[in-house]
Amino acid sequence: MRFVNVRELHHSTPRVVAKASRGETFVITKNGKPQALLLPLNEREIEDLVLSSPAFLKEIEASRALHKKRGGISLAQARKKLGLVRGAKR
Repeated sequence: MRFVNVRELHHSTPRVVAKASRGETFVITKNGKPQALLLPLNEREIEDLVLSSPAFLKEIEASRALHKKRGGISLAQARKKLGLVRGAKR
């Protein structure tokens, strides 16, 4: 398990996510305090996670309702804004 602070994650997201996809686990910290956990996940595990966690399903539905009420941006727009699309500028 590795620790990565928010600033480092901001500057190295693709590298950190690539390492997580290969099996590494990261604790995301802010001001030295744990804030989140980044775990490896594959497509099979997503279904198990969603089906085994009513709270997770509830969170997804609440997020969808909020998006419908307030609007938002598409995944493609978010990726472009974050510079995650090849050739996109921030």
